[in-house]
Amino acid sequence: MEMKNLNASTIPLTGTHLIEASAGTGKTFNITRLYLRLLLERKLTVQQILVMTFTKDATEELKSRIEGVLREAIDNWQSLCSDDPFYRSLSELVDNGEIQLLLRQALLNIDEASIFTI
Repeated sequence: MEMKNLNASTIPLTGTHLIEASAGTGKTFNITRLYLRLLLERKLTVQQILVMTFTKDATEELKSRIEGVLREAIDNWQSLCSDDPFYRSLSELVDNGEIQLLLRQALLNIDEASIFTI
């Protein structure tokens, strides 16, 4: 099986994906972006998205980073869209009014997110 670099903007949002890489390579960064895509593009709730990690520390880090990304996106959506192609592409796919609603719902329910340790 050929290994490919992960592109959070273009990876299909269907099926099962294994993200495996060394420390410091951007796994958490990319997982938070995939999470945002699932929330906004597929309009899934935090309860419908399953994220599994291998350590309790990684699980806690991921929960914290996802919550931080949600807060950042709610507070700074327009500037993120002008500065980052990832956010700009999301804004082109989803109505901006709906984006705020979906992000706020996700943040409100973040304690129910399915982010677990194997």
